Amino acid sequence: MADATFTAQDWLEDFERTANIAEAQGDPSGSSAGLNKAVARLDSGLKQIEKDPTAFRVDAREVERRRTLVDGLKSQIGYKEPVYGGGTFVRPAGGVAPSTPMDRLTQQRMVAAEQDVLIDQIADGVDRLHDRAIMINEESTLHKSLLDDMDVDVDKATMGLRQQTKTANKVHSDRRLSTPLFGSHGPNLT
Repeated sequence: MADATFTAQDWLEDFERTANIAEAQGDPSGSSAGLNKAVARLDSGLKQIEKDPTAFRVDAREVERRRTLVDGLKSQIGYKEPVYGGGTFVRPAGGVAPSTPMDRLTQQRMVAAEQDVLIDQIADGVDRLHDRAIMINEESTLHKSLLDDMDVDVDKATMGLRQQTKTANKVHSDRRLSTPLFGSHGPNLT
């Protein structure tokens, strides 16, 4: 959902899938990191919609309804907000290095979680690209088949035209040979 080519309908479909997964898991304390990432993607996509609802052809009530849905899903799964901005790698202000090994370990885990989100987004993009490539391949195979059929039809038509031209030329030459030059009784010399 991070790319700008998703639609409001894509967002709804992603929400339905995520909500179904959350419902199937049941226990919010056992929600997976993958589910948390999916909700983070939904939230990120919704923020894009909230910035410019008209670009997504939704009105303010629909945006508000979707925000309520996401917030409800967040509470249902016990959503944990990504510390570094959900895939944007925004570091906390101050730039202070972690002071203890435990802080460094926590920071490394958060960076790894951010990278997982980005990798998931890249994987989603690659999957969409793969699906489009398959559709283009099917379309081009159909077009190739149609062009091959058309080529055969053109060849047949060309052969037919050549045959008709030969026949017309033969009729024309036969007619010229059978027509006398001086009328039906020969030349009049008197």
